[in-house]
Amino acid sequence: MTALLSAAFGPRAHIAPLIARIALGLIFLAAGALKIGHASDLAATITAFGFGLPPVLVAIAAIALPPFEVLLGVYLIGGWLLSGTSVVAAAMLALFIGVVASVVARGLNVSCGCFGSADTAPATWWTVARDAVFLFPAIYLVWWSRASERK
Repeated sequence: MTALLSAAFGPRAHIAPLIARIALGLIFLAAGALKIGHASDLAATITAFGFGLPPVLVAIAAIALPPFEVLLGVYLIGGWLLSGTSVVAAAMLALFIGVVASVVARGLNVSCGCFGSADTAPATWWTVARDAVFLFPAIYLVWWSRASERK
């Protein structure tokens, strides 16, 4: 992987993790910020996913997810605790991909709610693909942060 980055970026290969951190951090920061103050909309979206979660878990998720995403975005942008935050980001994206793929596969006409209450378009396979694209920098950061710790 290092050789590939060196070939692609040359002497600026060290910039790849910075770009990945900032891009991924901004995505989480925007997603969380756009959901803050709209817990009831997020709860309705989570319920519409049709997983049969108890209302108390839906409420906890709807209240806790937005500030957690904002905090995760800030930590990614700042590069703080990167080996842990990159794992959390990758795990969250993998979970989001699974949830949205399930919604699409079951033919539910539900928005993913990924970017707040204004995100009203029904989830599609393009939504799943978009989230999968977001997963790549997260996985790269997991690898890079672990490799950097070993040096």
